[in-house]
Amino acid sequence: MSNTYNPRQYWEQRLNSNFTLKGVGHIGFSESYNNWLYRRKELCIDSCLSGTSLQGKNVLDIGCGTGFFVNWYIGKGANITGIDITDVSIEKLKQKHECEFYTQDITDSNFSLFNNKFDIVNIWDVIYHIVDPNLFNQALDNIARSIKDGGLLLLTDWFGASSDKRIGNHVQARCLDTYNQILPNKGFELVEIYPLYYHLNNVHVRILDNYLGKLYFELDNRNQKIPKNNLSLGLWRYNQKNVQSSQ
Repeated sequence: MSNTYNPRQYWEQRLNSNFTLKGVGHIGFSESYNNWLYRRKELCIDSCLSGTSLQGKNVLDIGCGTGFFVNWYIGKGANITGIDITDVSIEKLKQKHECEFYTQDITDSNFSLFNNKFDIVNIWDVIYHIVDPNLFNQALDNIARSIKDGGLLLLTDWFGASSDKRIGNHVQARCLDTYNQILPNKGFELVEIYPLYYHLNNVHVRILDNYLGKLYFELDNRNQKIPKNNLSLGLWRYNQKNVQSSQ
């Protein structure tokens, strides 16, 4: 497998050529299929934060892309700060929203953009694109420094898998055991894992899958199990005391 993956270059090129849900979603499927993927994401985050009032909450959206989650949080009354590794994302979102957007890399060791900490850190479909283990750890350190005591962290990965697996040049799947070994030492307590995709986001019958998005969507809505070979959503709460007790 080639090790020539350059995250900033890869995503800048990808979003410049395709600033759509397909551009930020599953590039192997059609735009209409990706719409079903994002409808499923919306139901999942609705479930995850159903008991949390977001009115006036400060949210950091890492990897804000085309602004799907920016729109969702704004609709709930939250205050959004968005960062993305690409200039194209930040430039376009600044034109659409009166929020704060910055071209930033969450894996940067000098990441210190914000004076205020956030009630929620939202990092969907981003962390598994950080394939380097040292940069992965740096990203989690930066997230911990950006979140308030008692704040919530939402991120997606292959939590039901039995082990970590490199899926492609730009995808490093990590299982829940990996996060359980790392996140508690950084102050995070696991709240719950939510099933996201079971049938969606997988190749079943190749090109015909593009016409079966609605069917897979309905089937995934009925699934209550954490998938072994697909993405789930993890929810963690940050507790500063845990950091102090682990030192």
